[in-house]
Parts: sequence; C-alpha cells; structure tokens
Amino acid sequence: MTKCRFWENRYLPIEYSLDKIQSNEGFFSLCLVKKGVATLEIDNEKCYLSAPAIICVNPDKKITILKSNHLQIKTILFTPDFINRNLSVESILSYDYEINCKLFDFPSFDLFYQTNNFYNCVIPFDVEELSKVEYLFDSIIEQLSVQPDNMWSCRARMSVIRIFDYAANLYKEAFEINQESDTLIDCILTFIEFNLEKQFTIDDLCRWYNTNRTTLMTEFKHITGKTINEFVIDKRISVSKKILEFTNISIEELSEKCGFSSQSYFTRTFKKKTGLSPTQYRMQAIEKRIEKFQT
Repeated sequence: MTKCRFWENRYLPIEYSLDKIQSNEGFFSLCLVKKGVATLEIDNEKCYLSAPAIICVNPDKKITILKSNHLQIKTILFTPDFINRNLSVESILSYDYEINCKLFDFPSFDLFYQTNNFYNCVIPFDVEELSKVEYLFDSIIEQLSVQPDNMWSCRARMSVIRIFDYAANLYKEAFEINQESDTLIDCILTFIEFNLEKQFTIDDLCRWYNTNRTTLMTEFKHITGKTINEFVIDKRISVSKKILEFTNISIEELSEKCGFSSQSYFTRTFKKKTGLSPTQYRMQAIEKRIEKFQT
C-alpha cells in the first residue's frame, strides 16, 4: 500500500519493489527483468529466466528465485481495484468478466492466469524494446515515490494500463504465429506500439527501416487493412479511451501522452471517431459503470 500525501490516512493499493518479484499477498505483480539470469521455481516447476522479460504474477502463483546472476528487477504490485473500484480478484475470475471487458473496456488479466506448454507467466522480449518498457515502470515508481500533485495515482494507473497493452503485444510477438507475418511490417507495428506519444511521418519510417514509401504503404495496408496514418490514429484513440475511462487526467495532458500535436486536434479527431468529445466520453463511461455496479 502507498500512503497518499494529499489525503490524510488514505492508502492506495499499489506499491513497488526493486528486489522482489512478489512481496504482498493478494496483489498482482508486473515484474520487469532488466538484466541478468536466474533459475525460478514457479508453482513447484523450475524455469530458466534471462533478461529482458516481463513476468505477470497473480496473487495465487508462488515464485521463488533459486539462483541468480546480476539480476536487476523492478516490480509493480497492485490490486484490481486500483484500476477501477468495481474490480476484484473475484470479479476477474467470474464467468461474466469477459462480457464486462467488452462492455466497460476493463483490462484483460489473461496473462496473469494463462498457462500452457510454452508460457508460465514469463514473457521474453528483444533488448531493443527494453528502454520503452522500463520507462513505463520508472514513471510509475516516480509517481508513487514523489507524488508531484494529486493526479499521481491517475498517471500511475495510466502507465499500468499501458504495460498491460505492451505485455499483450510482447506475448503475441513471442508466442503467437501470424500466417500473414512480414518482418518489415512487424518492425513497424512494434515501433508504433512503443512510440505512440512521438511525432513521426511515413518518410521517417522509410528512412529508419531502409525502405521506400510505395513498398511500405502497400505491405502495411495488405497486413493491417489500414493505411499507416489510419492505424496510428486508431491506436492513439484506443489508448486515449482507456485513459479517459479510468483516470481523471486532463484532456491536455492526455492528448500529449497519446501523441497528438495539440489538444484541439485531439478533441476534433476523437469526436470524429467516436461521435463524442473526450469529456462526454469520460462521463458516459462513468455513468455506464454506475448504472451497472451502482458505484
């Protein structure tokens, strides 16, 4: 639990650790393995771990570090109600949670519970993506430790939601086979996912990935069904929806975090895509949850 310096005797169910994968009963853990190697015991099964990786741990999963060498980790621990007061372990495991995810845009916790022959909560990823993943972990740690203003918990929540998205994307890259896979387009999609807040052009992508405009646009449209600009805008709008739904972050700050050049441009684009202004969309999301959950 983290004590909030803006409200007396108020504690929020999120914290961080720089030396443990999990340390608080009842909390979910998102662990970034930055450096090193280790042998883990996960629910009585041994697992070899090599950085970089993300580990998604549910409250019932038991992980022990048996051996390690130069291991550097950063762990964010939280309960579901930190994301939204209507969420709990029980609601996440209920039969209708998938329906509620579609209705209220709640995040999926599948990566915390899913196990199969190749996945047991550890998601490896390329070192080129480490800095962006670590940036999100560090942004949460900074908000929790510094609490610069009364929006600190909203910013931490925003970054937790983004890590959920990143982890899902990294899982697909590591474990899912895409019959339409294309190395160039895979690289572009990964870049977009990890750099939504940046301003970049198609010519920038062509230069960075040593390709020409026609080839890139043709292949991208074939794989995704959208132009690059359409895909980027849709992705930014999708991310902004979740931030609107689950935080009180200002529209100005949100537009910057999602890569829009100005608040006015974001508002116009958002309304064109959804039929609502960002503020209207936020209020509608809150009203829908109140109608369903009475909170």
